[in-house]
Amino acid sequence: MSFLLFLRGLIIVMLAFAISTYLLTASLWSTFVQTLICGILIQIGYFVAVMLLVWRSVSKKSVTPKSHIAR
Repeated sequence: MSFLLFLRGLIIVMLAFAISTYLLTASLWSTFVQTLICGILIQIGYFVAVMLLVWRSVSKKSVTPKSHIAR
């Protein structure tokens, strides 16, 4: 997933979350804090997903057999 797709999705999710939170709480401060927490959790999830993809690619490379040279 490219960063621009992630950013677009993040903005849409954050707006939807902020609007629904405001409609439920009717408090700007509560909406701001909860939306900030939601954004941080999404960023942590994205970071973990990228780290898992990197870890998988490194572990696949280490599984490939190495050629042994007979001396």
